[in-house]
Amino acid sequence: MLWKSLIALCVIGAAVAEQTPVFLWGANSVAKPSLKTVSQSEFAEQLAALLEDHMVVAFEENGLSNKDFLCSNSQAQSCYAQLQGVSPKTYYTSVENPSEALRSVAAKREHNSIDASGKLTTPAKCAVGTALFVTFEDAATSREASLESHDAAIAAISKQFECKVAYLYLAAPSTAPVVQRRTRRDTAATTGGTLWKSTNQFQIFYTALLYNGNPITVTDLKLTNTSSTKLSVVMDTSDTAKQITFDVVYDGGYFSLSNLAYDNSQFRSTGVNAPITFSYSCGNLTLESTAANNRYNTLSFKSLQLQAPFDGSYKTDFAFGDSWDCVGFVTPGILMGLFVVALLLVIMFVGVCWMMDINTMDRFDDPKGKTITINASAE
Repeated sequence: MLWKSLIALCVIGAAVAEQTPVFLWGANSVAKPSLKTVSQSEFAEQLAALLEDHMVVAFEENGLSNKDFLCSNSQAQSCYAQLQGVSPKTYYTSVENPSEALRSVAAKREHNSIDASGKLTTPAKCAVGTALFVTFEDAATSREASLESHDAAIAAISKQFECKVAYLYLAAPSTAPVVQRRTRRDTAATTGGTLWKSTNQFQIFYTALLYNGNPITVTDLKLTNTSSTKLSVVMDTSDTAKQITFDVVYDGGYFSLSNLAYDNSQFRSTGVNAPITFSYSCGNLTLESTAANNRYNTLSFKSLQLQAPFDGSYKTDFAFGDSWDCVGFVTPGILMGLFVVALLLVIMFVGVCWMMDINTMDRFDDPKGKTITINASAE
């Protein structure tokens, strides 16, 4: 029956929710019974209270489980020698979707990562009310060695913050927003085209630049009005009366393009963004202007790659970071296919439930008794 199908779907939806351990320290928190699962809404309320006067730093460990906290190295010492000494601390054996709970209550979110040397790839600033998500990037040979190196990195990074900070050590979600869970791709080639650099703040590469299908020759690139969160880029062209201008804005660990203009036309650059440690890459980026006299102008970059680190520690001739491609992993066609498959599965599930609900007849004809007759009359 239909109600059975709905109950089954609800059970499946509840099973999808991830329940992982969470280790919290640096702030007083409410202890929970070890056998009780803390719901996402309850944990979100607790984090919202912490964000009022703390910065929350969440270290996301891939595949973290309760068993990992019992890890020991070859000398029979705990893999978490540093975390054992922190105070105050609270350990939750099971929390429902802790990462999503933090994202839901944090108005300002930043993302960072720890490289193989145990340092943050980009410097992090201490700001109350900010949620900083930190992932690990290393190639440890064993799980024990990986956890032990992460423990040392967490201890070193925790000493860098001077404001009130609450720390979380939790499992990285298996599913996450597209803007936070993309896989690193190989750096695009930077040969056979034009590469412009401006100190250690910005560089751009492309093989062709077209305006309404006509090639544009860029003669110079310069930065103006430089600040810690905004770069204004001016690209001079062979036509001295026309310049390509745009702003590169830093926000929450990402850089993005805005206010792109050429030949008195403003172009839409929504979606041109990437983490500052990555380089934005697109095989064919075509931007359209706003309509003027029922006409749209286009500005096209072929084999585009650009990056704005917003980090003074980079070298002047820095290499492009890993490519953050403009083509997403989940396209509209894939979403439509998944929707159709999900719809067919629901229909099949309901049909099977109805078939299982079919009962045998409760009355049969007795060969020794009176024959069952059913009178039928034509209407």
